[in-house]
Amino acid sequence: MSQPAPPPHSPAPSALRRWIRRLALLTGALALAWWIAPWLVPLPAALKVPRPTSARYVARDGSPLRQMLDETGQRSSPWTPLAEIPQGLIQATIAVEDQRFWHHGGMDWRALTRAVRDNFQAGRVVSGASTIAQQLAKTAAGADRPRNLTSKILESLQARRLVREWGHSRVLEEYLNRISYGNLMTGCTAAAEGLFHKPLHDLTPAECALLAGLPQGPTRLNPFHHPAAAQTRQRHVLERMREEGWITEEAYTLALTQPLVYQRFHGGFAAPHGVALAEQQPLDSPSGIIRTTLDAHLQDAVEGVIHNELARLAAREVGHAAAVVIENATGDVLALVGSRDFHALDGGQINGAWVPHSPGSALKPFTYLLALEAGWTGASIIPDLPISFVTDTGVYRPENYDGRCYGPVTLRTALGSSLNISAVRTLDALGGAAVLQENLQTLGLTTLTEPATHYGLGLTLGNAPVRLVELTSAYATLARRGQMLPWRLLLDAPRAAPRRLFSAETSWIIADILRDNQARLLTFGAHSPLHLPFPAAFKTGTSSSYRDNWTLAFTAEFTVGVWAGNFDRHPMQGVSGVTGAAPIAAAVLRLLHRERGTTWIQRPASLQKHRIDPRTGHLLPPELAPRATLSRSEWFQPEHLPDLAQPSDYDDTGRAWLPPEYAAWSRSPDNWLGGSIVVR
Repeated sequence: MSQPAPPPHSPAPSALRRWIRRLALLTGALALAWWIAPWLVPLPAALKVPRPTSARYVARDGSPLRQMLDETGQRSSPWTPLAEIPQGLIQATIAVEDQRFWHHGGMDWRALTRAVRDNFQAGRVVSGASTIAQQLAKTAAGADRPRNLTSKILESLQARRLVREWGHSRVLEEYLNRISYGNLMTGCTAAAEGLFHKPLHDLTPAECALLAGLPQGPTRLNPFHHPAAAQTRQRHVLERMREEGWITEEAYTLALTQPLVYQRFHGGFAAPHGVALAEQQPLDSPSGIIRTTLDAHLQDAVEGVIHNELARLAAREVGHAAAVVIENATGDVLALVGSRDFHALDGGQINGAWVPHSPGSALKPFTYLLALEAGWTGASIIPDLPISFVTDTGVYRPENYDGRCYGPVTLRTALGSSLNISAVRTLDALGGAAVLQENLQTLGLTTLTEPATHYGLGLTLGNAPVRLVELTSAYATLARRGQMLPWRLLLDAPRAAPRRLFSAETSWIIADILRDNQARLLTFGAHSPLHLPFPAAFKTGTSSSYRDNWTLAFTAEFTVGVWAGNFDRHPMQGVSGVTGAAPIAAAVLRLLHRERGTTWIQRPASLQKHRIDPRTGHLLPPELAPRATLSRSEWFQPEHLPDLAQPSDYDDTGRAWLPPEYAAWSRSPDNWLGGSIVVR
């Protein structure tokens, strides 16, 4: 009996097996490709290098001054490890962006299927399926990558590689640190500071939900411009968190009722001129935090002093002022104010502490310091008489500020009363401008770059522009009794060792002259702003035509420098250093004395005090003291004592004999010594 024939349409067993085998091979090939392909796709280059970090400038106590933009034009905080990111923000981000983040390998097929279905039913795009890893790849690729299917496939493969190579935790950490939250804020830490002005770890659940919702549309959801849209998105995030069981019903209700208080903060804009100057001094800071030497409280206080004093001087055409405060022991700049107001339209962004100006008489102390170093004394007599100097450009005739001449004056009086003729005579006797120029350059003044002949003897009167911060640092050398220490604006910059430039004795004598109110009497009177109820040295300077005011002042602890004037160079109305810059310097010193305490500079033990006759500069022995109708005390180095007065120095009535060169002056109205002198 024959076998029945097989059904006509049933495939042969061998053909079925071949199809099954082919399907298995295809499935295996696709699976193999799915696992291998991600490794054939390079990761975005941006993920292979550290994310740019905005430099953050802070005061010496860590309080923020300013956060700069990074190289991409964003404000990005230092990298925050995942362990330091609040759990609430992590959960909120996963809830709204990628609920199955911890369970898939970079692509969520379930979410993709759901998105396709929802979009098909709605007839438009109503939901996406990008995972956190895919968004990270997209963000790192930048805006130049085209938005098409090829890019989507590439991002999917890169996302799979990221998860497999890095793991879920690192992917999440990179995402939260690299994603944009709008308003030029990159990373969750920058967003917390920029939106709520608070550290990341202080965020509430409501604030975490708000932040987590922003990356979907940073512009559309900008809470400063579209608060309603941002809050609607926040509620959606909270609902997702509740659905996932990450917040309780009570916490959900509480978060919905918490008012969101936005405090726009871009890292501050304090001490703008100081920060701008610090920015010119590159310092490697892996954390991105750059600590300045500025004292935030003192900076604010000095800005307030300048504002108040300039309001008083406004009617006399004084538009701006700058001030620098240096801590003498370290060279640290504690305060630096460059103008009245950085935002002022009349040049507020110009840094008056750095832009060179003519210092007027503020350079004179360094001429007299060189004289003391050369063996002169505070009792040395300088003829303050008319004199002419022949120069390459013509005849130079220096004049005193008030047009008068003062005859025989001691070095102490010449400096204290800031007499121009005496200063020029002294510099000429020392060898000319080259000597002073070299001295000032050694002290750190970098603007004196012309040949000495360009300045001539007028250099001691301030005919060369200098920088306020550099001149203030030079005066701090006097406060340190001759030890030079470069000024410093960055707290972590290498600290230079002090370098002795002048003897402690000569530096102290100059400082003592600058604090001597009696030595100032001829020019400033007894009750000028330079006379404070505690020991402090002062030196003023006024450029020609009242274009620049200067005052430098110091105690043992602090040196203060002030410039006042107008950046467009138009002159002030008769405002000199003692009436313009000096009240600002005095107010700052009073503040320092009141809040921090100030003392005077310790006198070197080697100095000796003797009585002298200020008309002759001679020492007064006890037996001649009754014959000298004028006398005063002076400090000396033992090796540089002046000659002893002799009976022949006086006539029978006690008048001091002067050389013939004083004859014309003694008969003029300028003779302030009156009948106490007689010319041979």
